[in-house]
Amino acid sequence: MAEAGLEGLETQLGAAVPPGVAQLPAAQLQDLTAAIAEARHRQSAELDAAGDRALRHIPRLLRIAIRKVVG
Repeated sequence: MAEAGLEGLETQLGAAVPPGVAQLPAAQLQDLTAAIAEARHRQSAELDAAGDRALRHIPRLLRIAIRKVVG
């Protein structure tokens, strides 16, 4: 069970889990993994909202072209 928690956390981090963190119980590893995933989700939503707010300062005719360039 702890191995599944470590794998999920490594996936979220994109790197190996530090030795001290790897010693946590499986339930805490899962909580940490869920917290990181939620934080990344909130960060992504905030970045999208910030991008939309920034585009409001650009004239309407240019917004479509800029959205295509920015992605």
